[in-house]
Amino acid sequence: MHRVFILFFLSTFSVMAQKASPVATTLTPVTQDRDKAIYDWQKRHLAAMEMGKTAPVDVVMLGDSIWHYWAGEPKAPIVRGLKPWDELFQGKTVANLGFGWDRIENALWRVNQGELSALKPKTLILLIGTNNLEFNTALDIRAGIVNLCQTIHKQLPECHIQVLGLLPRTLPEKLISRPVEVNAELHQALAGMERVHFHDLSKVFYDEEGKLDAKLFSDGLHPNEEGYTRLAKAMRLLVAH
Repeated sequence: MHRVFILFFLSTFSVMAQKASPVATTLTPVTQDRDKAIYDWQKRHLAAMEMGKTAPVDVVMLGDSIWHYWAGEPKAPIVRGLKPWDELFQGKTVANLGFGWDRIENALWRVNQGELSALKPKTLILLIGTNNLEFNTALDIRAGIVNLCQTIHKQLPECHIQVLGLLPRTLPEKLISRPVEVNAELHQALAGMERVHFHDLSKVFYDEEGKLDAKLFSDGLHPNEEGYTRLAKAMRLLVAH
């Protein structure tokens, strides 16, 4: 009897522990200045808003420093993969709305302020959440990304949102959740959402033996030029519309 009760208690506790927080920080839009030693967050936001006054674009890259320091406009102080960027987006107009150190809630703030609405992209490629791993559960990250997609579609109902799963990292920090856990949640949560497509491109960064290839990263998190070259190759179908 006691054994049955204990098993029931542990099972119930496990289910409760997996639930998203009642008020996840990933759902509350806020600004940030965590990368101020490298760039001015507010200034980049204003530059993104100015881009929308020029003309619509074909593609928007929305996310954190993995996008920000790849290449494209608005220009960033760091460029790690200009050649694969140009090859991937040849013949298309692109806005890079990646912001260094952004978390989901920061991208949500920017979307709410209108960064996307004037650009009117046909395709949006979303990569966000790696900076939430240290602070949020996988379910909180899932809730934040689902909410972000819904917010984008309220402004741009015809836009196709290509959501990339969190990329692997070699960094040794102690994390509350890990990319593989988040990607499993996103695969489940985004299935069936209209004009939302999920892609886990993690395998791009593994070698033939199934080990993470540290030679593809500049610092354990951000791809170097070879890493971006492989990533761009895997993304070709995402921008083929």
